[in-house]
Amino acid sequence: MGTLPKNDSLPTLMAKPERNIFAVYRDGNHRDNNWIVHAVRISVRVGIVFALWFTRSPHYQVLAAYMVLSEVIDQLAMLAVRQKESLRKWVGYIYVVNSVAAISVVGYFADWLLNDYFLVYLIHVSSATMGFGIGVGLVSFITSMLVYGAMLLGIHAPLITFLRIPIMAIIVLRIVVSQGRYEKAGEMIKNILDIEQAKKDFIAIASHNLRTPVAAIYGYIEVLLRGDAGTLNDQQKIYIQRIQSNNQELEKLTEQLLQVSILEVGREINLMKQPTQIEMLIQDEVNKLIPLAETKSLRLTFNKSRGLLPLVSIDVEKIKSVLSNLIDNAIKYTEKGNITVTARQEDGFIVVSVSDMGIGIAEEDLPKIFTKFYRSGNILVYNKVGIGLGLYLGRQIIELHGGKMTVESRSGQGSVFEFTLPILKEDILK
Repeated sequence: MGTLPKNDSLPTLMAKPERNIFAVYRDGNHRDNNWIVHAVRISVRVGIVFALWFTRSPHYQVLAAYMVLSEVIDQLAMLAVRQKESLRKWVGYIYVVNSVAAISVVGYFADWLLNDYFLVYLIHVSSATMGFGIGVGLVSFITSMLVYGAMLLGIHAPLITFLRIPIMAIIVLRIVVSQGRYEKAGEMIKNILDIEQAKKDFIAIASHNLRTPVAAIYGYIEVLLRGDAGTLNDQQKIYIQRIQSNNQELEKLTEQLLQVSILEVGREINLMKQPTQIEMLIQDEVNKLIPLAETKSLRLTFNKSRGLLPLVSIDVEKIKSVLSNLIDNAIKYTEKGNITVTARQEDGFIVVSVSDMGIGIAEEDLPKIFTKFYRSGNILVYNKVGIGLGLYLGRQIIELHGGKMTVESRSGQGSVFEFTLPILKEDILK
């Protein structure tokens, strides 16, 4: 695989702020995630103000001003939460008192106590305060019911109107149950996100720290093979060469993990593009891997087009790593027959394909073949090594170049992997 520049710094692994289901952190800013509830709450208060104004209810001007002042108090309270998250619970209680007091004053002086709108608002207050926690929501509900019942008694309301209280209790109970499930689901999601982040952090740290020992092993292998530590016999050289081969696999895995960690934190893998004749690149990679194919009595060939293909602007090392991985996979999973690499021009792109006569991929595995750490059942049956990062990274690199990677395969009938690269614009115009 092509390696990243050795001076690439590992993204800083900083502890993330605590998440909960009511608040999220985005782009470094704390934002309330319950914006729908707040939008409804503000809309209801605006509706009350307009209703007071248009109906010219008793003391409507003072009551409308009081509703506006109540909203200002709520906004200041929520601003305090944004500044200090630990105040959220206490702000919830402030919201309860402020909201119940506001609607009670309006209901009493505007003669709305028997109006269904008044009851709906009390239900809304109870549901909205659930965002501060079930405890605050229940306090809100009990407070609303006590105030509502007291006010009905105060105006000697008909007994039938008291039936609204158990009806409201049933509605709020459903809200409480739903909120409990919501909080439980939110906590599960938070735990999953924490586990996923821990996995990403581990991959990033492990891959970064593996580079140094891998490089050191290479150094000692070269010292031994040169004979600086004494002459090696043939058997010892074979062992050292096997160590070297396994160290190459470890280096490849380390670089794959490091590139994945960079992609996971939202950074692009740096591309050092340059105009390139793709046939020369393909021929070089094929020539390098022909000896490996011959060890399995496989025929690896590159079918060139008749004329030179247009230039492409690519990061040569990255595209080499993609092509090398595809050919290497074809060799691994082909027991006999041919492996063919082709390149052609098609609709403003260069299309490179690697076809083999190997074990193929089952139909149910095809949609998942480019996902991270995925290995198909056929691969596991044939006990081939690997952790399922090559194709994932290959597609990412090709897409960063503006191309696509696809696969066609059937179990037992070989595979054809293709990727496209956009032709250099200057070459299209020729």
